[in-house]
Amino acid sequence: MAAPILPAHPLYGLPLDCELAVVFETEDPFHMPLDRLESLIEDTEPGTEMRGYLCGLYDLRRAVVYARGH
Repeated sequence: MAAPILPAHPLYGLPLDCELAVVFETEDPFHMPLDRLESLIEDTEPGTEMRGYLCGLYDLRRAVVYARGH
């Protein structure tokens, strides 16, 4: 069931040798500091699926922070 979904994911088409792919290999976006995630968003071209994906991760992370009361 996941096979048809994977090609539609923004990370699926990310070249393995690009800077963002290297970042995701070495850092977990769900645990990196929010300012690091913000810098990745700023470095990503506006209006792209990848920027939307990163903004979604950022929003999710901030929601978790607010839900925990930190």
